[in-house]
Amino acid sequence: MNSEERRAKIVEILRAQKKPVSGSELAKIFNVTRQVIVQDIAILRAAGNEILATSQGYTVIEPLGLVTKKVACRHGRDETREELMIFVESGCRVLDVIVEHPIYGEIHGMLMLTSSKDVEEFINKMSENRASLLSELTKGVHLHTVQAINEDSINKACEALKKKGILLE
Repeated sequence: MNSEERRAKIVEILRAQKKPVSGSELAKIFNVTRQVIVQDIAILRAAGNEILATSQGYTVIEPLGLVTKKVACRHGRDETREELMIFVESGCRVLDVIVEHPIYGEIHGMLMLTSSKDVEEFINKMSENRASLLSELTKGVHLHTVQAINEDSINKACEALKKKGILLE
């Protein structure tokens, strides 16, 4: 299989999967190094493919018919799980987290969380790595870009966040 065929297959695999696929998984499938996959992804992006790199792996976003909204939140580290669970249990996909940094401007962190399992994996990874949250740079203030099949799902999440004192209005 040549590199063009491999890249076409990568896009095919990413479109077929509902969950992100890691570079290591793709490397095993094609019997190449992870670095070759990283280069392939860069070439595919340059060619116009909407491939996102998340902490769980690569995914293709095809937002046909989805409602997208930015939601402002403020909370401490201990409320992170609760906030994210409210979104996914309301039927929302949490695409990212955004903070406004005084020097760097907007800083985006890709999340791509669609289920309670995704949230638990994110929280576990955060704990295992003793990682700081981007929102810790801004005293808990941050935005999330969320998507859902309709505005009702996003409104439901916002109402629940408001009741918990997490939603910034």
